[in-house]
This record gives sequence, C-alpha cells and structure tokens, in this order.
Amino acid sequence: MGAIYGSENKKAYKSIQELSVPKKMTQTDSLALLEQKEKLIATLLEKQEAFELKYFILIGVLLFLVILFGLLCLLNKRGDKRLEKIVSLLEKNQKSDESNSEVAKDNTLDIDPVVIDAILENLKVFEQERGFLNPKITLYEFAKKLQTNTKYLSKVINTYKLKSFRNYINDLRVQYSIERLKQHRDYRNYTMHAMAQEAGFSNRESFSKAFQRKTGESVSDFLKQAPLK
Repeated sequence: MGAIYGSENKKAYKSIQELSVPKKMTQTDSLALLEQKEKLIATLLEKQEAFELKYFILIGVLLFLVILFGLLCLLNKRGDKRLEKIVSLLEKNQKSDESNSEVAKDNTLDIDPVVIDAILENLKVFEQERGFLNPKITLYEFAKKLQTNTKYLSKVINTYKLKSFRNYINDLRVQYSIERLKQHRDYRNYTMHAMAQEAGFSNRESFSKAFQRKTGESVSDFLKQAPLK
C-alpha cells in the first residue's frame, strides 16, 4: 500500500509540474507582450510629439515669412513714396535752378526777356527749316530777318548756344553733313567740294576745318568708322 501511495504521489507531482510549466510560459509571454505594447505606445507617442513639434515649427516659420513679407511690402511702399518725394524735390530744385539760371542770363544780357524768347524761338525755327544751308547768310542778314539787331542776336547765341555766330552756323552745317553721311549711301560718294557746297560752306577748306573742329577727326576718318544706317 505504501509503495502504491508513493507511486501515486510521484505521478501527481509530475502532473502538477507539467501543468505549472505552461502557466509560467503564459505569464512570461503576457509580460513580454505587455512590454512590447508599452514600448510601441511609447514609440508612437514620441513620433506623435516629434510630428507635432515639426508641425508647430513649420507653422511658426510660415507665419514669420508672412509677417516678414508684409513688412517688406510696407517698407517698399514707404520707400517708393520717399523716392517719389526725393525725385519730385530734385525736379523742383532743377526747375528752380534752371529758372534762376535763365533769370541770371537775362539779367546779364541786359535784354528784355520778351526779346530773348523771341530770338530763341526764331533760332529753333531756323534750325528746323535748315536756314543754315544758305551759304550767303551773315549775322547782319540774319538779324535783319529776325527783326532784331546784331548785338542782341550775337549775345543770345553766345549765351544760350555757348558759341559764336559763325561757329553756331558751321556746327549746324557739320551736323547736317554727319546725318547725311550716316543715312545716305550716295552722299558718301560725294567729293569734299560737293559735300561742302550742299552743307552751305563756300569751299572745301572751311568745311574740312569745321568738321575737324566739331568731331575731332577728318571726314575720311569719320567715314571709316561711322556705319551706314
């Protein structure tokens, strides 16, 4: 009986051990799964926090850029207004200086401003109509045509054109020749004498000297460099 009882106890103990091992494995697995779950939750929370941080940083950067853009636009508008004011002031000062300069010239010439304006207007018409091409024009004849005197005409040309009457006429003639040389191929084939005559010069020597004085080079050198338009 004792032997049987001991044998049965051994069997029961063995059965208990066999049953207890799966229980231990199940608890271990549960703990492992719980730890994995907690780690996964922690990882997700960290990722979510990192995402939210990046999101807020991005929003902050965008807001900063919007504010900066607005400030730049505002400063730019203010700068444009200031620039307009500066330009306006400069234009006013320039006009004032020109006006003062004209008044100073008028006072220096000791000529009635109405007479000066009339002479300047007639000179403008004279240039437009190319009256300078007349080879027989003289200061006396020109003043007579403008219904003024030679003294007034000479003073106005000296002061407003900054040259003598003769140089004023010759420079207009040379400028006419330059335009012809640039725009008309057949004019380039003219002789010096023919160019001089068409421009209103009495001879080729006076034409050559006037051309050299105004351009700093001879007619032939000018032709080598000036392109035909």
